[in-house]
Amino acid sequence: MANKEKLLASAQKHLKKKALPKAIKDFVKVIEVDPNDMRSRQKLAELYSRTGNSGGAFEQYETVAKYFSSNGFYLKAIAIYRQMQKLDPTQISIHARLGELNEKQGLIGNALSEYRFLVEYYEQNEMTEEVIRTLERMQEIDADNLNISIKLAEILAGNGQLAEGRESLDRVLKDLQEKQDYARILKVYKKFLPLFPNDSNLRKGLAAALLEGGEQEKGLELLQNLLRDKPDDAEVLKLLAGAYRERADLNNCRLTYQHLLKLDSSNLEHRAALIDCCLEGEEYEQALAELEDWKEGFQSGGQLPFLKASYEQLKHHLPENRAVLQTLNSIYELTGDTEKLFDALGSDSEGADDSVGEESVSDTLLDTTSEDVDDDQVLDIADIESPFDDFVELDSAAEETAEDDEEIIELEISDQLQVEAIEEDSLDLNFDLGEEDDLPVSRDLQAELEEAEFYLQQGLFDEAERVCRELLEANPGDEACQLKLDDILQRRDSMAAESDASNELHDLANEVLEDGFSDLALESLDSLLGDDDTSEFDDLLAIGKESPVFRTDVDDQIAADDMESHYNLGIAYREMGLFDDAIGEFDKAQADPSRFVDCQTLKALCYSDKGEFDKSEAAYRTALSSASLDDGQRLSLHYELGMLYENFQHTEQALASYRLVFEADPHFRDIAEKVASLNDAQGTASRPGGKDRISFL
Repeated sequence: MANKEKLLASAQKHLKKKALPKAIKDFVKVIEVDPNDMRSRQKLAELYSRTGNSGGAFEQYETVAKYFSSNGFYLKAIAIYRQMQKLDPTQISIHARLGELNEKQGLIGNALSEYRFLVEYYEQNEMTEEVIRTLERMQEIDADNLNISIKLAEILAGNGQLAEGRESLDRVLKDLQEKQDYARILKVYKKFLPLFPNDSNLRKGLAAALLEGGEQEKGLELLQNLLRDKPDDAEVLKLLAGAYRERADLNNCRLTYQHLLKLDSSNLEHRAALIDCCLEGEEYEQALAELEDWKEGFQSGGQLPFLKASYEQLKHHLPENRAVLQTLNSIYELTGDTEKLFDALGSDSEGADDSVGEESVSDTLLDTTSEDVDDDQVLDIADIESPFDDFVELDSAAEETAEDDEEIIELEISDQLQVEAIEEDSLDLNFDLGEEDDLPVSRDLQAELEEAEFYLQQGLFDEAERVCRELLEANPGDEACQLKLDDILQRRDSMAAESDASNELHDLANEVLEDGFSDLALESLDSLLGDDDTSEFDDLLAIGKESPVFRTDVDDQIAADDMESHYNLGIAYREMGLFDDAIGEFDKAQADPSRFVDCQTLKALCYSDKGEFDKSEAAYRTALSSASLDDGQRLSLHYELGMLYENFQHTEQALASYRLVFEADPHFRDIAEKVASLNDAQGTASRPGGKDRISFL
C-alpha cells in the first residue's frame, strides 16, 4: 500500500504541473495495485476524457458505474452513467441502464424520460418488439399515465396484436369514462376506429360517448346506422331508447322498448322503462295494461317499490279505476303502509261501490278484474254474503266450531261457485295470457303495425316494408296496413333523393368492413365527430424528445417521486460537473417546502459554475424572498450573494451584501475580513462601522 501512496502523491504533483500523460501513468499503476480503488478509476476516466481518449474514459467509467450499482449506490451510478452519456451519446444501452437505476431509486419521472428516448430510437430503427417491451415497462411503473397506454395500444394494434391492443385501449377508455372526459374519449375513438375497423363494440362505445357528451344528434345517427347492420342488437336498442328518452321523444322511446321486449319479453328492466315511457307520455291506459299483465313478475322480481310508485301515479290520473285501487290496496298491505291502505279503501268504496273489498293480497295482485268489464256483469258479493264487517264475525265463529263451519263454508262456497259458473258462461272476461297466436287478430295487427312504425322511425325501410307486406298478406285489403306501407315507400324515396348524412355514414361502415378506412372514410368519420382541431391529440401520440407523449404532469409526478432522491441526485450531478442535470433535479426537489431554499442556493451555485451570473443572482433572490427563511439562512444567502458579486467583479454590490451580514453578526464566518478587503480594494480607509471605528487589522 506504501507503493500506492507514493503513486498517488506522484500523480498529484504531475496534475499541479498539468503533466496529464504522466499523471495518467501514475493512476494506471494505482489501479493495478488496487483494482477496487473507485476514486482513482474515476479520476483516471476524467483524465482520459480531458486528453481525448474517450474509449479509455468510457471503459473506466463503466467499471465504476457497475461497482456503484451492484453495491446499491444508485445515485452515484446514475451520475457516472450520465457522464458516460455525454462522452458517447450513441450508446443506447446507457439509456436502458439509467432507466433501471432511476426506477430503483424511485425517480419515476427520470426513468420515464430515459425509456421515452429508447422508444424513439427503437421506432426509428423498426425494432417493434423492443418498442412494445419498453412501453409495457413504462406502463408498469406509471399505470395512471394514459398517454403510455394509448401509445401501447396503437403500436400493438398497428402490428397485428389486436387483442392486446384492445386490452390497453379498454383501460384508457375506462379511465376516461370514470373521469367523464368525453372530449378526449371522442379523440381516442377517432384515433383507434381505423385500427379496429371490424369492432362493432367500439362503434357502440363511440355512440354512447357522443350521447354522454351531449351530442345527441350525432349519437342517434350512429346508432341508427348500427341498427341497419343488426336490427336486433339489444345493446344498440337500449342506447337508442335512452337517447330518445333524453330528447323527450317518448313515442320513439316507447316503440324502441316494445321492440326490445319482443326480443326478450321477460326483461323487467325494459318492461319498467316502457311503463315509465307510457306514464311520461300520458298513455295511462297502456301503462295500466302493462302493469296488470306483469305485476306478478314485478312483485316476484323484487320491484314492489316500482309497482307502488307506478300505481300511485296512475291513481292520480285514473282516480276511479277499480283495478288501480285494488292493486294499490294490496301493495299497501304488503308494505305495511296502513294509513295509505285505509285511504285507498275509502277511495275504492266511494269511487266503485261494487269493488271487492275482501280480496287477499295474492288474489288482488294476480286476479284483479279488468276495468273494461261492465259493472252490471260483476257479481255483487253484498247480494250473497254479509257486509264487510260481518266477515269478522264469521272468522270468530269459525275458530269456535271449526268442523261445522268448515262444512258450512264449503257448502256456501260451492253454491257461490255454481252461480259464478253460470254467470261466466255469459261473460267474456278473457284472462287468457297464452301465446300471441291465441290472441285476436286485431291485437296482432296493432302490435305488428307498431313494429313497422319502429323500423320506420329508425330509417330501416326494408324491415318496415317486410312487416307491412306480411300483414297485408295475412289481412288482405286492411286499410291501416296499406296506409303504413304507402308511408314507408314514400319516405324511403324521399330519403334516397336527399342523400343525407346517415346514408353516408352507413356507406362508411360498409367500406370499413370490406376494405378498412380509406382517406374518404376518415373524412366522413371527421364529419361525424366534428371538425375540432385534433393536432393536440396527435401530438400526444407522437414520439420525440420534446413530445408530451410520456411526459407526466409535473406536480403529480413530483408527488410520486422521492424528493430526497432528487435532491441527492442533483448534488451528485453537480459534483460530476453535470450542471444542467443538477439544476433539473433541484427544480424537482424544490417542490418539498423544506428543501426550497437549499435547492435555490444550489441552483445558484450551478449557474455560477456555468458562468451565468444573471440566473445565479435570480436564484439567490428567489431564495431570499421565501417566507420560511430563518435568520441564519438569510445571513448565509446574503453572504453567498456577496461572493457571487465578488467573483463576477461587482464590487459595490458585493460590499453591500457583506455589510448586511456584518451589521447583523460581525462574527459570521470571515465577514469582517471580507468587508475589510473590499474596503481596501475600493481605497476606503475606514472600516465597517464608520470613520471613527478602529481598524480590524
